[in-house]
Amino acid sequence: MKFSRSKTKATAIALFLVLTIAVTLVALPVANAHTPPWTNIPTWAYVGVSPNPVGVGQTATIVFWLDKVPPTAAGIGGDRWRNLKIEVTKPDGSKETLGPFVSDPVGGAYTTYTPDQVGTYSLVFSFPGQVLSRYGPTGIVGSTTSVYENDTYLASSATATLTVQQE
Repeated sequence: MKFSRSKTKATAIALFLVLTIAVTLVALPVANAHTPPWTNIPTWAYVGVSPNPVGVGQTATIVFWLDKVPPTAAGIGGDRWRNLKIEVTKPDGSKETLGPFVSDPVGGAYTTYTPDQVGTYSLVFSFPGQVLSRYGPTGIVGSTTSVYENDTYLASSATATLTVQQE
């Protein structure tokens, strides 16, 4: 079988281009993090309570979350926002702390609260900030690599009020 010179030349050029692309891909460094880690990623906290108003002895649900999903969360593994707290100031000025809580994979959590006095309660949700590690409360890694590992998410807080009636 006889090959034409133009087909051989075209095949050689195609092979050269394929090998050039393959070598380029192998030679490129694979980046999976940024150096140095980011140390000032802002967060915004949110809190809500329902039903509002509520009666003395009735249960209210407090829902709280951050504006960001923990970026290393994956299924049951990976980081969760930790040490979330709710400080409740009762109408008589006494304080009660709920928590600490751990968020779900999308950055939120909830708890219930049963008030024991008539009046206005103040709720302060606080997130103390966190350095990501890829490991969550289960000890399971969320992903094999993450560009967010060792990044610092800053503290934030939010407030809400709960009105409590006699009935």
